[in-house]
Amino acid sequence: MKFGNWVLIPVMAMTLNTFAMGGEHASEQILSWERTGSSLALRNHGKTVWGLVFDINQPKSYFHPLASIDGEVMTAFEPADHPWHRGLWWSWKFINGVNYWEENKKTGVSDGLTSLIRVKIEPMDDFSARVELDFNYHLPEKAPLLSEKRELSISKPDDQGTYVIDWKSAFTAKDQTVKFDRTVPEHLGGVSYGGYAGLSLRMAKGIEAYTFRTSQGETSPGTAHGKAARWVDLSSPGPGITILDHPDNPRHAPPWYLHSSAAMLFFSPAPLFNEPLELAPGKSITLTYRVIIHSKPMTSELIEAAWFTLKGNTESKLQNQP
Repeated sequence: MKFGNWVLIPVMAMTLNTFAMGGEHASEQILSWERTGSSLALRNHGKTVWGLVFDINQPKSYFHPLASIDGEVMTAFEPADHPWHRGLWWSWKFINGVNYWEENKKTGVSDGLTSLIRVKIEPMDDFSARVELDFNYHLPEKAPLLSEKRELSISKPDDQGTYVIDWKSAFTAKDQTVKFDRTVPEHLGGVSYGGYAGLSLRMAKGIEAYTFRTSQGETSPGTAHGKAARWVDLSSPGPGITILDHPDNPRHAPPWYLHSSAAMLFFSPAPLFNEPLELAPGKSITLTYRVIIHSKPMTSELIEAAWFTLKGNTESKLQNQP
């Protein structure tokens, strides 16, 4: 089966665990791994639930597809309007004034390069997975000015088909100061589309069925865009995806970049939205997120409870958070 420009080829057999799904339309999950030298995917009844690509020949590593337990794909891959959008992925915008986000449409290469240098993949017998990816950020033919150590933990689907991606990225400046920046947003004298950088999610078309919710009770992308929130959820009457910002993140709770139109459905925690960030030589910054892919709608109360578990937060602490 092909997703984007990669094909899943089963190259190792693993014991199949099965367990019953709850709910009115319960069905047995029959899970399996499929792996290539540059991808890992979890499948249920032959349909891909999630896929991760870690290809040194790709401009970025990414998750695509992210799907419901029944294989309903929720992410977009290389849409014509923004071919550098690939499901769920990470990209800085500007590092020391160089663009690491957009790619030349002819060559597929950014001015600044995000190079994958180490991969460790551990698919487990219970159908959870652990992944370590190391990256260098640099100009072509130049020494790295920034490194990233990325740790991903993907849970097995629960009996409702919900699974979780815990994403932790630690960035360390090399021998010079590193400045992370973005296109300046409109409220600071820039443009309406400014402010994005970091963890990003491009959803598949069919957006008329999707609705936004934030931890602050916002339901309109127009009013929630650029506003601080602990989490943002995008749900349909069936499946959806929620991103939670970890309470230990710098600049928690961040503004969020939200775009909803007939052409594009996109959301992202945006720690650079209001101002750039600098790292002195040898200094590090760590950003951690939880992504919940749910096959059925989640209530705000359940999402709040999930946020509490990130650091054992109490309700009283929550009341002091934006």
